[in-house]
Amino acid sequence: SLASNAIKDCPVFGGVIGPFSLAGRLFDITKIIIAARRNPHMIHSLLAKCTEFIKEYVKAFKETGVNGVIMSEPAAGLLSPKLCQEFSSDYIKQIVDEVQDDSFIIMLHNCGHVEKLVPSMLSTGCKAYHFGNAVDMLSILPQMPWGTVAFGNIDPSTVMKIGTPETVKEKTLELLEKTAVYKNYVLSTGCDIPPGTPVENVDAFFEALKIFNNTIIYGQSA
Repeated sequence: SLASNAIKDCPVFGGVIGPFSLAGRLFDITKIIIAARRNPHMIHSLLAKCTEFIKEYVKAFKETGVNGVIMSEPAAGLLSPKLCQEFSSDYIKQIVDEVQDDSFIIMLHNCGHVEKLVPSMLSTGCKAYHFGNAVDMLSILPQMPWGTVAFGNIDPSTVMKIGTPETVKEKTLELLEKTAVYKNYVLSTGCDIPPGTPVENVDAFFEALKIFNNTIIYGQSA
C-alpha cells in the first residue's frame, strides 16, 4: 500500500508465484512431474490448495490499490502443452476469473522454452504475458493476439549484469528493431535484474529505448 499510494506516474505491480511452481516447491519439482502422470489425482488435490492460497494472496495485493500482479510460473515450462493446460493454465484461469478486472490485471511470466505453450498460456485469460530470454520473441509475438500485451526479453545476466553499457544498448536496440512491427510488444528484461547489476547498464537500457522511440517519432538515426 505504501508503493501504490506513493507512486502515481507508472503502474505498480505485486509479485506472486504460480500454482504449479508453488506445488513443485512443496512436493519437489522432479517428483511432481512424475506424479502428474502416475498419480494425477494427488497432484490436483495439492494444486487446488495452492490455487486457493494464491487467490487469497492476490486479493490481498488488490486491496492495497496496486494495478495488478506478476505471476511467475516457470515450472510449467517443463511440461508438455497438454500437461501445462491441465496442471497449470486451468488453475491460473480460476484465479484470473475471480480477481482480474478493468483496474487490476494479472501478468503471467514464464522464463522457460515456452514456444509450444503459448496457446495454453493464453487460455488463462491474463491481460499480459512476460517471456524470458530462453525464447526468441519472434517465435512468440506472432502467436499473441493484437489486443494482448507481450513483454520480454533482454538477458538479465549475460547482458544486463555482465555486459558493458555498449553491449546493453546494442542488444536492446537490436530487439526493439526486430519487434517494431508488433504494436502489442513492450520492452523488458527476460527476468529480474540481478543484484550487483551496474547502474550504467540500466541507464543504457533506457537510453536505447529513448533512442529507438525518437527514431520512430522524429525519424532520427540511432
